[in-house]
Amino acid sequence: MRTKSIIMLLLITQLVFVVACSSHKGQSGKGNITESVWGLVSVKATTGDSLLMPLKDEVPTLNVLTDGTIKGTTGCNSFEGQVAVTGYNLKFGNLLFTHVSCPDKTLESAFYATLDSTDNYTVDHGHLLLKKKDKVLATFMSMDVR
Repeated sequence: MRTKSIIMLLLITQLVFVVACSSHKGQSGKGNITESVWGLVSVKATTGDSLLMPLKDEVPTLNVLTDGTIKGTTGCNSFEGQVAVTGYNLKFGNLLFTHVSCPDKTLESAFYATLDSTDNYTVDHGHLLLKKKDKVLATFMSMDVR
């Protein structure tokens, strides 16, 4: 009888653990895209499949606001514009950028291309993935976590 009770307790503990882990994964969703300022971790290069990573003091940022506007930086220039979010789909538009001469345009060009190509996103565990179909174009981390 005691063995059955211990086994039952272990099974209940495992079930609670599985449910807790599953609900934590539920952080994915469109609502979370507006709850943080996102700092770029990596972006797909405009040619090839390599990933570009920003210098520590020149991290591009992205801030999607609840009113349908977007603001941020490329690490060198700043920008703002509009964003349409429908479910997990999004489209950036009417983007206006400053035009300061930057020492290295490679990352900035890849960042521009990502904003132009993105058609959906995922937010999961403090990370924002901008995607085109199922291909990840850029990964961001919540600046609250950095």
